[in-house]
Amino acid sequence: MKPSLNEIKKKTIFMVCIVAVLLALLVLRVAYWQIIRGDELSSKAKAQQQGSSIVTASRGDIYDRNGKVLAESATVNTLICNPKDIEADGDSEVIAARLAPVLNMDQNEILKIITKNSRYQVIKKRLTNEQTEAVKKLRDSDVDATIAKAFKGVYFENDSKRYYPFNVAPHILGFTGYDNNGLQGIELTFDDELMGRNGSIETNQSAKGTTLKDQQNEYLNSSQNGDDVVLTIDETIQHFLEKHLEEAVTENKLKEGAAGIIMNPKTGEILAMATKPDFDVNNPYDIDQFEKYAIDLGYDTSDDTSDDPDATPKPTEDPNNLSDEAIAKIRNKMWRNKVISDTYEPGSTFKIITAAAALEEHVVDLNSTFYCPGFKIVADRKIGCANKSGHGAQTFVEGVRNSCNPVFMELGERLGYEKFMEYFTAFGLTEKTNVELVGEASSIYYHNKMSEVDIATSSFGQGFQITPIQLVTAVSAVINGGERMKPQIVKEIRNSNGILKTYEPEVISRVISEETSQQMREILESVVSLPTSTGKNAYVKGCRIGGKTGTSEKGNRDEEKRIASFIGFAPANDPEIVCLIMLDEPQVDNKYGGTIAAPLAGEVIEDVLNYLGVEKQYTENEEPDVKQEIPDVRTMDLTEAKKAIVDKKLNVQVRGDGDTVVDQLPKPGTMLNEDSTVILYTEEIDKTHTVTVPNLKGMSVDNAKYTLEMSGLNFEIVGAGHSEVSSAYAVNQSIAAGEEVTPATVIGVEFRQVTSD
Repeated sequence: MKPSLNEIKKKTIFMVCIVAVLLALLVLRVAYWQIIRGDELSSKAKAQQQGSSIVTASRGDIYDRNGKVLAESATVNTLICNPKDIEADGDSEVIAARLAPVLNMDQNEILKIITKNSRYQVIKKRLTNEQTEAVKKLRDSDVDATIAKAFKGVYFENDSKRYYPFNVAPHILGFTGYDNNGLQGIELTFDDELMGRNGSIETNQSAKGTTLKDQQNEYLNSSQNGDDVVLTIDETIQHFLEKHLEEAVTENKLKEGAAGIIMNPKTGEILAMATKPDFDVNNPYDIDQFEKYAIDLGYDTSDDTSDDPDATPKPTEDPNNLSDEAIAKIRNKMWRNKVISDTYEPGSTFKIITAAAALEEHVVDLNSTFYCPGFKIVADRKIGCANKSGHGAQTFVEGVRNSCNPVFMELGERLGYEKFMEYFTAFGLTEKTNVELVGEASSIYYHNKMSEVDIATSSFGQGFQITPIQLVTAVSAVINGGERMKPQIVKEIRNSNGILKTYEPEVISRVISEETSQQMREILESVVSLPTSTGKNAYVKGCRIGGKTGTSEKGNRDEEKRIASFIGFAPANDPEIVCLIMLDEPQVDNKYGGTIAAPLAGEVIEDVLNYLGVEKQYTENEEPDVKQEIPDVRTMDLTEAKKAIVDKKLNVQVRGDGDTVVDQLPKPGTMLNEDSTVILYTEEIDKTHTVTVPNLKGMSVDNAKYTLEMSGLNFEIVGAGHSEVSSAYAVNQSIAAGEEVTPATVIGVEFRQVTSD
């Protein structure tokens, strides 16, 4: 019986519905694989079909303010492999055996890497040039075809290594880690800007993971290099500061090292910042340099069981076998930037702030009178002055010059707690400066109302702690016209397309008036310029330096631990630089800042001003040193030669009985101070004749000059400090006593005066 038309229609509709449902299910399934899991499956397919190697982005450079490259990335080779290729076409045993001595790696370690179930493995990152050349020879069929065949699956990949050309400012620059990520300093602070974005090179592979031999198309995803960072640092000024601090560490046997910072007080730009001893920024994990310094001073060589993270590790019986914990502590100490991370009592350098606040509040004027018996009774305490016999009657200005504690305790009392804390806060001493470096410490100060004794001791810089960078920022506000500037260590961020971001000088607030600032500059200049003031050892003729000494106690008051410091600025009438020098725990007899830190600061300031081309300004009482270039009088008639020398305002000594000059000492072209001596020889010089340099230590200027003249040597005053006064004594000489030198050699002599602050 034939189905009816109606039944056919029903069956047709049913079949169409079935087909429609199946098609819908198929579309949904395709949509699921294509849309929902499309990216996932595409990635898996790509991973099966292609291998990928990294194209490392070049990390951005770091420049000083003048365009000198302080940090850059050099291209190096990383050795990689495709274990699948090695399994298919190479020889893992041969590769491991040959690479082990070249890469200085364990053979079994290499074998483990190259036989992993993987398509990409790093054997060793950042090969040296020697290692790269050695591996290239192993892969070169012209050298050894059998070995080269065994190395199938071993490749080079471009990488970059950080390099610091000048090897300066390690605590500022910081360093990078194994993966080129910033770990310290600017490298860490601006890691995102410097890092860049890596690219890749992709190659076709078989389903087994081996590289296809007939389809070697490569697909490049370009890398994007990092941005460059331009600092406010001047490499030359940084070099000056580091050189002088390094000398100070040795000369003063500084148990806890030295720190210094140089800033432009008008803009807040940091021109140099250093901590010594430091580390090799090109090899930041090497503790040999720091450990040698520590051993020389008898501390800090090993493990430490105290709970204080900053405590000095105690000596070990075997300094050649330090524990990992001891090494980590030494490195942390070595990497520590004292200028921003260490707080300390600033001592008398803080008197600048107290004096400025007192003048601004009109609780004192320049002619206000005080009396110092050598102490002041505050509440139930008798607080002494550095001059135990007292300064007697003196004006406010004389009190600053003498660094008289009773004068400043009186100023603190007149200001009172509220005003004192108001200025303490206004000068930025209760908050971080937010300079663009990690690890900045917070100050330690009074949160509650201060007692009479608290105000008294705080007025001369004790009882609270601040960081060196906070002090420099505060003093800059005192001398720059009264404006507190934000410290700045970065000028701009830029790349190949131009400047991306500029850091402009930032005024935070006005703290004191222009008038008070000018008065303070004049007072602080007299602290240095007068041979009877406490800052006299920072004096440099013609440099117009102002400043203040400081000697603060550290830790337990009975332990005799001291920090000697000096903060100076120049030119005093229009400051271009402010410089703080801090010498931590000197192990010498005289630990006062005025004796050991002030002359160091004077020498640094002189070097910087000369470099910046700041013309010297001599006062009415100063006469510039005049040097004369010795003319060449060899072969001249003796009478004519003597006249040529005398015309240069130089003295003459003649050796020999001839009428013609055959030689002379010093040699032509040498620069000598006027009134120095030139020796003319009318007979051949005895090359073996030398003069023994005498010991001048402790002598006055006149005695040192006379002693050298009697020895046939020339005399020159070098270094900072007032040397013309009778109390000045020789502390250093350019050529050590006992050395043998030619006659008429110039001996530079450095002088100091004893100071109690």
